[in-house]
Amino acid sequence: MEMKEVRAAPPSDYQELQFNRDQHTVVTIGHPVEHPRDYVVWSICSLCHGNPLCFGLVALIFSIKARDMKVIGDLQRARGYSKWALVFNGAALIISFLIILGFFIFLCMRTFLFGRPYFYW
Repeated sequence: MEMKEVRAAPPSDYQELQFNRDQHTVVTIGHPVEHPRDYVVWSICSLCHGNPLCFGLVALIFSIKARDMKVIGDLQRARGYSKWALVFNGAALIISFLIILGFFIFLCMRTFLFGRPYFYW
């Protein structure tokens, strides 16, 4: 069995132009710009379910401002508004949870102390 050397044909001028347009071109790939979250859905849920101390409304306002700034292209202000929307949504969630927990504790204490179910006033 003989081994033959196979050589590829040299590239044509068209192929040289197509693939090697400029030998000194440098492509810099940077980090993609991360757009801040706006938390609009969470703010609407906070507004509709619970809304203690109007934190859901305030969170919705900051969420809409964050979305507007994101659309405009001012990502720094959008991050700031997004952070405040997250804070108010978290506060509304925690306060709502504490209110519900307090209500259940009240019902259990009333049942155990007075010896009757909670629906008898």
